[in-house]
Amino acid sequence: MYISQCLIVKNEEENIEHCLGHIKSVVDEQIVVDTGSTDRTVELAEKMGAKVFHFEWIDDFSAARNFAIEKAKGDWIIFLDCDEYFSEGSVQKLKKYMKMWMRDKNIDGIMCQMVNIDKDKNPVTIANNISPRVFKNKKNLRYKNKIHEALRNSYKGNGNTNVGDASNNLIIYHTGYDKEIVMEKNKIDRNISMINSSIAENPEDAKMHYYLSNEYYRIDKYEDAIKSARESIACKTKGTDEFFHPLLYRNILSSMYDMSAPLEEIKREFDIAVVEYPEYPDYYFIMGITSLKENENGDAIEYLEKCIELCSIYKMNVESNSVAKIDSVYTALIKANAKADNKLRVVQLCTAVLNTNKYNYQILRALINTFLSAENEENIVDFFKKIYDYNNLKDKLYLLKASQENNNEKLVDLYKNLFTQDELSELENKE
Repeated sequence: MYISQCLIVKNEEENIEHCLGHIKSVVDEQIVVDTGSTDRTVELAEKMGAKVFHFEWIDDFSAARNFAIEKAKGDWIIFLDCDEYFSEGSVQKLKKYMKMWMRDKNIDGIMCQMVNIDKDKNPVTIANNISPRVFKNKKNLRYKNKIHEALRNSYKGNGNTNVGDASNNLIIYHTGYDKEIVMEKNKIDRNISMINSSIAENPEDAKMHYYLSNEYYRIDKYEDAIKSARESIACKTKGTDEFFHPLLYRNILSSMYDMSAPLEEIKREFDIAVVEYPEYPDYYFIMGITSLKENENGDAIEYLEKCIELCSIYKMNVESNSVAKIDSVYTALIKANAKADNKLRVVQLCTAVLNTNKYNYQILRALINTFLSAENEENIVDFFKKIYDYNNLKDKLYLLKASQENNNEKLVDLYKNLFTQDELSELENKE
């Protein structure tokens, strides 16, 4: 079994070494197609042993990708963007899944989980990648669309690829759509121009209208984002259900929220969305934070509880902000319960989050603040023994800092008593 990694690149000197290096032990050859770099991208790729080819850019990502495929000799192709990489655990499992489906003629590729992360490596969205990044090198598998290109099977009338599902075990991280990175690379202007060109050729392309809505939302052009989303809804074929359809309503609701549209208007759009996609959690999150902003705390709690319930059983192959950023949902729900003076529920929710991520500082502060309204300081210290290690310096510092910011001198003194003399001296020197 021979494996090729393919990349198309332009000015990726910051990413290319990591993208090539992290799966070098798995692949037999690495194909890099450069579309006009002016930095050290080509030099670095050649230094790492990749086969570098040059492709004149013609405003067509699929053309460049298909050129790369033609150069690949592998039985399997791993086609990543430079700002994508497999998790460390996934790298070790790649060959296992390729071997599993190598002889299955009905399988074209392998479905992985795609996690979009920000510059601090925090998840932004999670979804299973519909267009596989790992696929067999077959003549009937080629990319379509000038932008937002997708792998298609020319032997099928609908063009869909058959994929083996390894999304629970193979995870790809994507950094390229962190807002700051996008703005630095001028990706949005380029994307809008290319998408509009595609729409001019096919005005009824619902998917391209959706992609245009995304681009407008990224640059805070909310009215344009809503307009493009509605155009996509109008164009989509009745009775069909593609990965982007639920996201159209999310774009509309998110844009309306960011525009501070009246609660009643957002609720009308929400009612339409949940009739079509009742299991999509992001609608409930948007309604929850909208209700919270309007001090409709009871409604906010109801929406956010439903969001968490849907996140816990989520199975749709559609990216979800709520699933990726579940702590944000809990944070909003905690605020709603705090406003409603539901102290017991606040404690339950904060404890649930901290048992999963004890270094969520915002939640820790909220829990200490709630405890201070009803418990004595000794009981608070005793409670946190269940979550934090009082022999661990980082844990003690977290608790001390949170106590200080809650302005409780007695709690601060109790936590200072847990520090050794050396730790206290080091702490005083830093201050």
